[in-house]
Amino acid sequence: MPQPRRLVFANSLDYARLTGGFVYVTRLMRELGARGWDVTLLDLPAGFPRPDAAARAHTAELLAALPADTLVVADQICLSPIAGVVAREAARLRLVMIFHHPIAMEEGLPPDERARFIEAECAALAACRLVITSSHTTAATLSAEYGVPESRIVVGIPGMERPDVAAPPVAGVPRLLSVGAVIPRKGYHVLIEALTGLAHVPWTLSIVGDLDRAPEYVDGLAAMIRDAGLDERVRLEGGLSEADLEVCWRSAHVFVAASLHEGYGMAVAEAIARGVPVVTTGAGAVEGWLDPSAALIVPERSPVSLREALARVLAEPSLRIALREVALRAASRFPSWADAATVVDRRLAAL
Repeated sequence: MPQPRRLVFANSLDYARLTGGFVYVTRLMRELGARGWDVTLLDLPAGFPRPDAAARAHTAELLAALPADTLVVADQICLSPIAGVVAREAARLRLVMIFHHPIAMEEGLPPDERARFIEAECAALAACRLVITSSHTTAATLSAEYGVPESRIVVGIPGMERPDVAAPPVAGVPRLLSVGAVIPRKGYHVLIEALTGLAHVPWTLSIVGDLDRAPEYVDGLAAMIRDAGLDERVRLEGGLSEADLEVCWRSAHVFVAASLHEGYGMAVAEAIARGVPVVTTGAGAVEGWLDPSAALIVPERSPVSLREALARVLAEPSLRIALREVALRAASRFPSWADAATVVDRRLAAL
């Protein structure tokens, strides 16, 4: 009988649940399990990607306790900050990193911290036998800027569920929706600046995403909303349950994303799959996969361009109908999670 294929999936206990990264790693592991992999979970301490000394030490102990030749798959936020440990274990364990986008590209990092993340990411990547990434754009970044050979990279494009597509919401004040952790990289400050210039137009905005990852940014954004006189029109919803988020999706007239960088852009893909008209930046990987006729795509860091696009989609119901139709056609070509797992499965089996 064939030997069972086994892997250990290591992840930190406090990995933010309501993120595209968490959805990606958990769905990928579930699909690999369905394809015959025996997936064992290894809980790492909380605090990544900035673990304290105790978390680093405990993580080193957990990895050292694994039998030699164990296949270990872990998210980049867990491996990059402990690059020294990863390098020591590389000869003994078969290490695989899931890499969404460079941590060093997070917005607002001090230069010295950015430099430390770049150094750590390079060292950790060099020690891994395989790197799984969610977009060809990020794969190109790994090759060009981090020196990872193409032969050690596999691109597993995120799958997309086929949601029940609801009818467009009835007429009324247009409801804008933006989904993603409230952190600087998501560009919510750019979105609020854009909307400040549309105060004379009827709309409301719900921002759905974790409010705990960057509290100072959240406080500044709330002050920005208040100072612009938009308190009654913009809601910071925080993280919502699946049921409550579903209500938001079904009631949204327009989805908007002002992100400054995306390793893939799973919330944008979700909106496309639902036929919700999309206004988004093409930041990072988004412009690489998004059909330009299925959304209004604007440059990142440009509140003026974002404002102009939003003004159009708010003023033209016919444009929203056209975007919906093209989006649903584009969504029919999205890969499934089984497709993503098939590609990754082959490469893991080869290790």
